[in-house]
Amino acid sequence: LVLSSPALDPGLNAVQKLLLSTLPRIAPNLRIGNGLQVDYISHDRAVVDAYVADPLCHDRISARLAQFIADGGPATVARAAHWSVPTLLMWAGSDKLVNPAGSRAFAAAAPKAVVHSHCFEPLFHELFNESPELADPVFERLQHWLAAHV
Repeated sequence: LVLSSPALDPGLNAVQKLLLSTLPRIAPNLRIGNGLQVDYISHDRAVVDAYVADPLCHDRISARLAQFIADGGPATVARAAHWSVPTLLMWAGSDKLVNPAGSRAFAAAAPKAVVHSHCFEPLFHELFNESPELADPVFERLQHWLAAHV
């Protein structure tokens, strides 16, 4: 399993938590703005511009999906100590779309023989879509891990 900046801690603020305590029950399919700041997807402006121009990308999220993410991330971190699937966990240390603390917590709790983890401190959320000089170490880490596990 390869995880790239997973939403193990979506970094919800108090208002978002309040909305999640009610919206999924009364309007699970209601779609609201996801609040993502697209400028923090990548340092590569062309990647950000392509994301904004892509008609398949939008800024909406359903209450049901938001609750799934908010519940699923912490539940996954809580099970980290029992993780048995060979995993490469890589995350962006400068991620502003999800809280890097979730990945750090998972890496700290997971068995080191099973989960190999690495934080790419200066990178934004899309590790594989950073500018080439920033993304090269990400691809190198992936290549070495795959070679050891295939």
